[in-house]
Parts: sequence; C-alpha cells; structure tokens
Amino acid sequence: MNSHFKQRIKQSLILLSAGIAVNIALATVKMYVGLSSNSLTIMLDATNSFFDVLTGIVTVAAFAVLFIPRSKKAPFGYGRSEYLAGFVVAVASAVVGGTFFIQSLNRLAMPEPIWFGWQNCVLISVAVPVKLAMGLIFYFKNKKLQSKAIAAIVLDCFLDTGITSASLVSFAVSSQVDYAVDAIVGMIISVAVLVFAVKMVVDNVKCVVQGEGGEDERKLVCGILAKDIRIKKLGTVTVHDYGHGAKAVIAEAVFAEGMTLDGVQSAETEFHRFFKDVHGIDVWIVPLASIEDAIRGGL
Repeated sequence: MNSHFKQRIKQSLILLSAGIAVNIALATVKMYVGLSSNSLTIMLDATNSFFDVLTGIVTVAAFAVLFIPRSKKAPFGYGRSEYLAGFVVAVASAVVGGTFFIQSLNRLAMPEPIWFGWQNCVLISVAVPVKLAMGLIFYFKNKKLQSKAIAAIVLDCFLDTGITSASLVSFAVSSQVDYAVDAIVGMIISVAVLVFAVKMVVDNVKCVVQGEGGEDERKLVCGILAKDIRIKKLGTVTVHDYGHGAKAVIAEAVFAEGMTLDGVQSAETEFHRFFKDVHGIDVWIVPLASIEDAIRGGL
C-alpha cells in the first residue's frame, strides 16, 4: 500500500469521525427539542440524525478495512467496501423516509398539540447552517478523495438541511394553525427523502455489483499504449474495478512486427511497472497475433 493511498484513508477517517461527532450533537439537540415540544417532524429529524451517526460508523469501518494488506484471498484489496458503505447510507435514508411517512400518517389521523418556544426554535435554526456547512466541507474534500461512500453522505447532508428547514417551518406554523400541519409537512418530507433515497440505492447497487466502470482508467491506458511504437494495434481493453486505487486493466495488443518473444515479455513488464508506479493501475498486456503474423507463424 503506497503512502498516497494510506494518506487518503487517514484523511477520510478524520473527516468521517468529525461528521459523526457533529451528528451526535445535532441528534441530541433535535431530540430534546422534539420531545419538549411534541413536534413530530423534529423528532423524526432527530431520528434521522441518529441514523446518520450509525451510517457514519459503518463508513468508518469500511475505510478502516482498507488498511488490511492485499493477500492471496484478496489480491486487489477491499476497496469495494466503500461502495458497500455508500449502499448502507442509501438504504438507511430509504428506511428513514419510510418511517417518516408512516409516523406522519399516524399523526394526521390523531393530531396532537405542539408547544412552541423561541429557545427551541433557535436551537433548531442553528442546526440548519451547521448541516449545510458539513455537507459543503464533505463535498469539497471529496473532490480529492473521490469516494462513493462520502458522496452518498454529501447528498444525505443536503437532504438533512432541507428536512431540518422544513421541520423548522412546520414547528413555527403549527403554533399558529389549529391543524395537523406537522403531519402534512412530515409526509412531504418523507416523499422527498424516499425519491432521493431510491436513486441513491440504485446508483450504489450498480457500484457494488459492477464498480464505477473505470472509463477514465481505460482511456488513460488506451491513450498511452496507442502512442507507443511497440504497439501496432490495440484490441479489447477491459477494466475490472475493485475500488478506489484498485483498478485492473486487461489490454489486448498486437505488437510491432519484428519484435521477439523476449522483447514482448520485456515490454509487458515495463508497461505493468509504469502504470502501477505512476498511475496506481494494474495493467496486463495480452499479446495478439495479427493475421500477417499468424500466417508467418509469428506471435
């Protein structure tokens, strides 16, 4: 494991740990306000924050697994654990959305009084910019980290900002309107959360099953090999995605005429070392014989 890869894991763990601490504080404040005011939307928002703590812990565990060195059982490491963590975050969001909807229906059928207080209103108001700032920090940090798991958390942060904002409006309006505003807003929030959560689930399932696709790595390998005079023609280039920094590329190639078997093997070794050391990609060249070579009994 190179130093760049280790540094990425450490930075991710620090970022995620800070996020967990923030979510614990937010969840505690929201639950206090929700219980003291009997506001359904705020209590559900608090539950959502507690879920964020759990998903944050799962994501930390996924990154910690990346420290495990490669072995015969896992020759390309455990990079896909990030994709799995992103899937867990998405599923948790879907569960929260479903819970919101059921609880909101129950409150709509049996409305309950809400006790408004300016202190509680201020506490919830503070949570909005805090969560927004957290989402922005994660977003800009992830431009360098390039993690699907953190990307899922970024989207969840922005969703939470909207949820808390809607909860705050509902809390203020409910004190002035003698109707189940709390329940109606809760249903609207739940539908929005479910829509985004379903999209997140689909995207992350694709990553867990087939990876991100590795199109950037494929273009990089093709571009470099196509310019090398030892390569006459490229065949099929396949990318196998095992997570960030663990892409394996199989490139079929017809080598230039006149190259000996030793020359081809030397070129394969050189290409593999170059892509691994410079770009962090495992590349294997599969020599193909051209029609002319095959006729002459060449490679």
